[in-house]
Amino acid sequence: MDCDYCYIYHHQDDSWQNMPRTMSDETVNALIENVSMLYERQHHKPLVVFHGGEPLLFGVRRFRSLVEKFVGRIPGVRLSIQTNGTIYNDQLEKLLLEYRDFLTFSLSVDGFREENDRHRLGLKGQSVFAKIEKTIRKSRQSGLLDNILIVVDTKNDPSKIFAFMVDAGAQTYNLILQDGDRKNLPPGKEALNSTEVGEWLTKLFYIYAQSDLKFRIQMFDEMVVGLLKKQRSVAFPPVTHLSCTMTIDTDGEIKQTDTFRVNANNADQITGSNVTTHSIFDSANSQQNIDFVLSTSSLVRDCRDCAYLNVCGGGYEQHRFDGVSYRNPSLYCSDYKLLFANMERIICP
Repeated sequence: MDCDYCYIYHHQDDSWQNMPRTMSDETVNALIENVSMLYERQHHKPLVVFHGGEPLLFGVRRFRSLVEKFVGRIPGVRLSIQTNGTIYNDQLEKLLLEYRDFLTFSLSVDGFREENDRHRLGLKGQSVFAKIEKTIRKSRQSGLLDNILIVVDTKNDPSKIFAFMVDAGAQTYNLILQDGDRKNLPPGKEALNSTEVGEWLTKLFYIYAQSDLKFRIQMFDEMVVGLLKKQRSVAFPPVTHLSCTMTIDTDGEIKQTDTFRVNANNADQITGSNVTTHSIFDSANSQQNIDFVLSTSSLVRDCRDCAYLNVCGGGYEQHRFDGVSYRNPSLYCSDYKLLFANMERIICP
């Protein structure tokens, strides 16, 4: 597929042009060994997410071997696959069922055919929704459809997006705002102080709040918890999106969260170290990575003084970039404030 909003292939970074299409066996084995060593040092179950591109282009047979090795080496390892839904067969379903205790299955799809085909088309511009729809149906029937990731597009009717959620039957839905930064605003965002996205999210939240259905919209649920704690003056520890999510590229290079690529070429690069020669632990704890995390997570005073800080955490780091620094409010700050105020009127009357 060639999704036109993809932060890997359609934004500021072009490092993908020099990457191998898939990981070599040497890189895969080094990665498994590396994550195993990381677990032994931190005694915390790692979460390994397979995504791309399309991770199942790796091949279902090779993917089974990968899962088997992770499960065999790391007690209680948590694995998740994020797939575009165009590759699904009996062999994959058997694997997902067999490793149900370790491996979750998540699809990326933006709604029914009309909504999904705005951005998520095949390499030749053709609709692939029929394949995705078949994957949704088969994985749901087998009890495997854990999550669907939906990228927000204000051109789509929120009521149709909710209808899609009802129809698809996933356990959880995860809304993602389109990537961009303060210098390069994403589609649907006319200006930094505009609130189109917040208005759209408010409409969807109103529908969700009035529903008695069992599925979860993760973004809204997490925001509700934060707003309830705020309303009841529950003390928070200081919160930002300060976390250590490492990306291992197809050539084995250890990088920061790859969504930073939306900001600049090689913006996610740390030290140039590779899993075949270095450890993830050492790269994560290197002074270069510590400096990077601190510089991208540092908040301006407006954020630190904001009543909603512990609901949004200042927003995602890549959305704060202005071409020079990450010490700015999120490009979605106005949208968040509008949404939070509207949510409070419902849940904290």
